[in-house]
Amino acid sequence: MMEGPAHLEWLRSRRSVRSFAPRPLGRDLLEPLAEAVRRRAGEMKAIIARGPHGPEFASYGDFFWEPLEAAAAIIVPQFREYPDQIAQLIESGGGDPAGWNTAASMRAELCSTSGAVMTLLLQAHAEGLGACWMAGPMVARREISALLDIREPWQMLGAVALGWPAAPPAAGPGRKAMDRVMVWFEDETGNE
Repeated sequence: MMEGPAHLEWLRSRRSVRSFAPRPLGRDLLEPLAEAVRRRAGEMKAIIARGPHGPEFASYGDFFWEPLEAAAAIIVPQFREYPDQIAQLIESGGGDPAGWNTAASMRAELCSTSGAVMTLLLQAHAEGLGACWMAGPMVARREISALLDIREPWQMLGAVALGWPAAPPAAGPGRKAMDRVMVWFEDETGNE
């Protein structure tokens, strides 16, 4: 079991891996998904190129599909929202659910799925695998949903490219300092 400081250091060492070593896996399972994302990103790129922001977007859309093409596996996390039973109970008592923060506003299923994906990324890191959770594949959401038979009420939540890293991932330009991403609220007595 890792102690606090060692665990924090281990968490800091996790990186999004976008370049994978070739390892066998049924490519026929992965290629249609990566191709659908490549095609939709290409269509988007062509439209943007006609406007003033073409050069700015240039190869950015390639991030949407390149890691998928190189990955040994692609995981498409999904979630569904359940009926808001608390809102229904408030309504059955004659109240207006819009005046309350109930399950619909909490998005508990989305939060739970996001937590599960983060756990997957951490486990992949613990196993020496590389992984990258990507929103870019959502440009081909309809195509991916058709390929994987994802039907309402289920919704995909991006895609995770998974595989053996081609090289140890380098640290990025640096993570933001804590004081740039966190705000402390103190009560009148100065307690946090």
